[in-house]
Amino acid sequence: MGIGVASASALWVGSYQRRMPVSLDRMYENALDWAHLPFLHHGSFASIELLDAGDWGWRATLVSAHRGAQPEAFVVQLSLDRKHRRWISSTLEGPGAGSEIWTHVFEYGPRDIAIQADFFVPGVALDQKARVGAGYQQLYQGLYDEDEAMMLGRQNALDQGAAQNSVESEALDLGPFESVQKTQGLDFDFNGQRWRLVADQDELIVHSLTCPHQLGSFVGEAVIDGAITCPWHGYRFDVRSGDCLSGHPCKLPKAPRVMARGGRLIATQAAP
Repeated sequence: MGIGVASASALWVGSYQRRMPVSLDRMYENALDWAHLPFLHHGSFASIELLDAGDWGWRATLVSAHRGAQPEAFVVQLSLDRKHRRWISSTLEGPGAGSEIWTHVFEYGPRDIAIQADFFVPGVALDQKARVGAGYQQLYQGLYDEDEAMMLGRQNALDQGAAQNSVESEALDLGPFESVQKTQGLDFDFNGQRWRLVADQDELIVHSLTCPHQLGSFVGEAVIDGAITCPWHGYRFDVRSGDCLSGHPCKLPKAPRVMARGGRLIATQAAP
C-alpha cells in the first residue's frame, strides 16, 4: 500500500490498517461527516465548531475530551481527494499543529474496503517514534470501532428501506396491555418501520426508533424529559410531537395509533 508525501518537517511515526465490510460511499460519507465527532466519539472529542465545509472536505475547531486533563482546542482540516481515494487530516492550530494523517482507501468489492492511515508528526525524537505511533494506532482503533458500527448500521437501515414491502397492514396485535406496563417499552415493527410503545401513566406514547437524519437507531437510547437523542449526531426529538428540539430541519415520522381493545393492544395506521 502506498502513501502520500507529507510535510518535510513531520516525522512518519506509524500506520493503522483496517479492512471493513462497507462501501466506498459509506466511507466517504463518514470522512465528510464532521458533525458526528463529539457524539459518536464523545470519549475523544467534547465539542466541534464548523468553520467551513464543502465537497472538498471541512475545517473546524475541535475541543478534546480527555479525562483529568484541561480541555484543549485545536483547528483541524480534512481535505478529500477522490481521484486518489484519500483524505488528509491536518492540525492547523493548537496542540499538535503541523501534524497530518493521510488516509488511503482501497476497494476490493462493492462492500469490501481497507483503509491505511499514516501518521506524520513534527518535533518527535527518533527514540519516541514508536511510543507516539502506538498512541495514534490505539486512538484510531477505537475511532474506527465506532465508525464501522455506524456505517454498518446506516447501510443496514438503507437496505431495509429499499426492501420494504409496499403492502401496508391496517392493524397489528401487540399483545396484552400488561406487556408494555411491565417493561421499559415494547418495540415492534409496523409497515416497514420500527417503533417503541411506552406507557406514561394513563397515556400510550409511540415513537419511531429511527432518526430521520441519517437513520441512526434509537434502540439503546432512553427517553429523558420527553425527548430522545440520536447517539450519532446528537439530534434531539420530542417523542410526542416528533419535533426536532435541537433546531434541525427534520421531524420524527408520524406514529401509528395504539389502542386497548379487550385487554389487548392494537396498532393501526396513523390518522391522515
